[in-house]
Amino acid sequence: MSTRARSARRLASLLAVRTGVHVVVRYDRLLRRYQVVWIDGPDEAQMRTVAMANATVVPDIDLGELLWHRSVS
Repeated sequence: MSTRARSARRLASLLAVRTGVHVVVRYDRLLRRYQVVWIDGPDEAQMRTVAMANATVVPDIDLGELLWHRSVS
């Protein structure tokens, strides 16, 4: 597993713990970017804030390049 993939998994775990919702960070091969996906919970701005607060823990992921997708059940 690459260091970026490990950082993506770590980011997903951190976001899930901090927000209380299930979060997946996956690589979109067509777009060639990582995507953060979750259902309900915080909006995109809140999720970005949590991610930025933990940026030093996931140095191999460029948080500015992430795609964010929140679904509502």
